[in-house]
Amino acid sequence: MFTTPQEFSALGQSQFDKAVRLSSIVLSGAERIASLQLDLSRKLLADNAQAFKALTEVKDVKALGELQSNLTQPTLDQAFSVARNVYDAALATQNELSAFVEEQIAENNKTLLTNLDRLSKNAPAGSDVAVSALKTLLNTSNAAFESVSKTAKKVSAEIAEAGVEAATNSAKAASAAVARKKTTAAV
Repeated sequence: MFTTPQEFSALGQSQFDKAVRLSSIVLSGAERIASLQLDLSRKLLADNAQAFKALTEVKDVKALGELQSNLTQPTLDQAFSVARNVYDAALATQNELSAFVEEQIAENNKTLLTNLDRLSKNAPAGSDVAVSALKTLLNTSNAAFESVSKTAKKVSAEIAEAGVEAATNSAKAASAAVARKKTTAAV
C-alpha cells in the first residue's frame, strides 16, 4: 500500500489534520450552545428582575391578573425563540459533521480507486475484468450513497422544519386561547 516512508508520513499527518478538524467542529457546536445558554441566562435574569419589580407594584387582584396575562405571551415567545436558536445551532453542527463525513467517504473512495488502479497494473493478465467490475461497483455504490444522502437530508430537514413550525403555531394558538379565556372570564 505504501511505497515510500513519505506516503506513510503523509497519511499520519492527514489523519492528524482530520482529527483536529473534527475536534474543531465539535467544539464549535458546543461553543454555539454555550453562547446561547449564556445569553439566555442574562435575558432570564433581566426578565425575572423586571417581573419581580412589576409584581411588587401590583395593588389589587385585577392588576395581578393583567400582569400575569402580560407576562405569559412574551415568555412563550421567548421559549420558542430559544428552542429555535438551539435547533439552528444543532442543525449547523450536524451539517458540518455531515459534510466532514461525506468528505471522508469521498476521500476513502478515491484512495480505494487509486489502489485498484495500482493493483490492476501489477495484477496478472486477465484480471482487468475483475478490477473493472470492482470499479463499477464502487462508482455505483457511491452514486447510490449520494442519492440516498441527499434525499435523507432533504426529507429530514423538511420534517424537522414542519415539526418546529407546527409546535410554534400550536403553542401560539393555545396561548391565544388562554388569553381569550382570561379576557372573557374577567368580563
